Amino acid sequence: MNEKTVLVEASDRICTIVLNRPKKMNAMNQELTLDLLEAFTQVSADEAIHVIILAGAGGNFSTGADMHLLEETHGVHEWLDGMRRLGQLICTMREAPQPIIAKLRGAAYGGGSNLALACDFVVAAHNAKFCENFVHIGTILDVGGTYFLPRLVGRVRAKELALLGEPIDGETASSMGLIYKSVQEDTLDQEVANLAQRLSQKPRRALALIKEGLENSFDMSLKETMNWEAAHQSIMLQSPEHKELIQMFLAARKQKK
Repeated sequence: MNEKTVLVEASDRICTIVLNRPKKMNAMNQELTLDLLEAFTQVSADEAIHVIILAGAGGNFSTGADMHLLEETHGVHEWLDGMRRLGQLICTMREAPQPIIAKLRGAAYGGGSNLALACDFVVAAHNAKFCENFVHIGTILDVGGTYFLPRLVGRVRAKELALLGEPIDGETASSMGLIYKSVQEDTLDQEVANLAQRLSQKPRRALALIKEGLENSFDMSLKETMNWEAAHQSIMLQSPEHKELIQMFLAARKQKK
């Protein structure tokens, strides 16, 4: 019996999704992509889940495409179908109402690096390795790299990472603004757990709409953004959750006087 390529575990508002091909350094094949898509589709629809953690089994996050897959002969339409499934996965992650945290140790190469960048937070070990290695195998960026890199670090840095294809460590990735944070490897698990716990205590609807607004802001003018904010804020200001939180805030301030 084949081992599951993706493991899913939920507890206390937090769901952890694990890439589970450790012997292959969690390289991505068709089965893994489909299983990831199914997992994110199901978890994103679960209103009991406030935060998602994405991690890799073993000592690596993911080395991107499985080289055995790239060695196979497929027609253009087959490759196009596969790439569209990857696109569907990335869009599902970006549209998920929950913040997604990538817990990154070891290697995040090629598509594995961009899978991490599709998350809302990336917390990496100092000695983790990121590499946009596509140029070395005669391909272009995929798994959203063309979109994410210039938006995260600007066009100059994006060209450096993509055209040279040289690996960088977690500290370097953090210092250039590519990822949220870099920490000592022995503190990585606790750092991610603490971040997930903090996020899990926030109002789920507020998290979802803030994420949605920021995600869509690149495609909206200032006027469109102001209209979006006005429409959604007028609804949020009437929500029972908002009213309850305001009462708690005022009560706490009154006690301090």
